[in-house]
Amino acid sequence: MKIWILLGSIMLSQLSLAADVPGSSDLSEVKRPSGSEIIRYAEGTRSAIRFPLERVERVNNRLVIDDELDIEGHLIDITYELGPREDYAIYMNKLESGLRQTGAEILFSCESRGCGVSGLWANSLFKVRELYGPNGNQIYFAVKLAGGTPRYLSAYGIERGNRRQYVHVRLVAPGIEQPGFQGAQILLADGRVILPVSFAGNRVSPESRAKIADIAADLQSLNPEDFAVVAYRAVTPSGTLNDAIDQSTARAEHVRVLLSDAGLPITSAYGLGPLVAPEGLSPDRVEIVKFR
Repeated sequence: MKIWILLGSIMLSQLSLAADVPGSSDLSEVKRPSGSEIIRYAEGTRSAIRFPLERVERVNNRLVIDDELDIEGHLIDITYELGPREDYAIYMNKLESGLRQTGAEILFSCESRGCGVSGLWANSLFKVRELYGPNGNQIYFAVKLAGGTPRYLSAYGIERGNRRQYVHVRLVAPGIEQPGFQGAQILLADGRVILPVSFAGNRVSPESRAKIADIAADLQSLNPEDFAVVAYRAVTPSGTLNDAIDQSTARAEHVRVLLSDAGLPITSAYGLGPLVAPEGLSPDRVEIVKFR
């Protein structure tokens, strides 16, 4: 009898361990929700990581975030399905409070309809269908973690209509293990390449200035007379189409000037605002387009 009890315990333990998706692990900064399972896990280096600092809305059938970080770096995404004894709202509050006590800076927080549209968070930002639920059941916060190296963490909690509860945690470390810009082959093959730069207002951010030299060096063997810098900008809830076009034009021109100063004398720059569908890409991106 004791042997059967022991075997049963081992089997239950193995089933519990097997509940997490293979290859997943918890973050050291985040205490795991009790009784939870990791149902989705992703890790890797990415560009144009959107890190919302405002509500997420749909304007003219486009995803619009009035304030966000556009980060290039190392990303870890973890989605927990909570156990029956854990309440997502209580857990999210404890998690935010605990991070604050470690010295984290709260950049933004929201709840309920103040977060915007749940479907956009789930399907457009995180691409995790389980996070789609009633707009009134959302909680989100974003923090900059304490420490000398900039790292950003966000958490999104939701209770779906079927009463299942989920928490999605995202950790972003900008500029970790980033290879040098290698866009020449992409530009020749596709006719366009997205530049890994972010903006502060309508000017290239100080953190991205160093990348301009890499971009210019990589494209040095090509003819800059065949290129144009093209920037895009979403319409903000308080802005107009003309505002978005003006802002994207200023961004494109600033990138063009910096590239010219770095030895790639492109003469054409255009801002298209939101007039070209992003097709899953950041609506605030900037590209070099080969037009001939």
